[in-house]
Amino acid sequence: MSELEQNMAAEPAADGTARATGDRVSAILGAAEDAAEHIRVEAQRRADELLHRAERSAEAKIGELTKEADDARREADEYARDMRMAVEAYAKKHRHDAEEQARRTVAEAETRAKSILDSARSDADRVEAESSRHQEALRAETARLEERRRQALHGVRDLMAILEELLEEAHEPRPKLDETLSDRRLLGGRPARA
Repeated sequence: MSELEQNMAAEPAADGTARATGDRVSAILGAAEDAAEHIRVEAQRRADELLHRAERSAEAKIGELTKEADDARREADEYARDMRMAVEAYAKKHRHDAEEQARRTVAEAETRAKSILDSARSDADRVEAESSRHQEALRAETARLEERRRQALHGVRDLMAILEELLEEAHEPRPKLDETLSDRRLLGGRPARA
């Protein structure tokens, strides 16, 4: 009971009108208290409902943010995987290109070395052939010079023999000019001119 109701109940009613007014006031106050209780219950219900909605909204937002975070993480993982695959593909291609370049360089070096070796062999064969020809020419020249030396030696011996004969004859009496001209031996084997 409210304070007003308690005051009215404590004082005896002076008349019936006051009592009726008091009953009406009591009824109004009771109705006000009922309305206040109803408002309080309704406010509590609305507060609970708002709290419940806020919790559901928060849970939905948390779920949404969690889903977005999961999506972002998944996209980041996919991007990282794609980047890793791209880097691996680039590295593989770069390695393949480097290996191909190395193979070409080795092939060019081998070709160049083979060409140099073939050229050196050709030069060596040419030098050997020239050396053989030169040696053959030297042998031929040596044989020719040896033959000329023999001929010259033979000529010198013949000349010495003639000189010896002439020296021996010089000690002998001299033949006459006609006899000398007719003697073939003295004229070198040429017949005397008439």
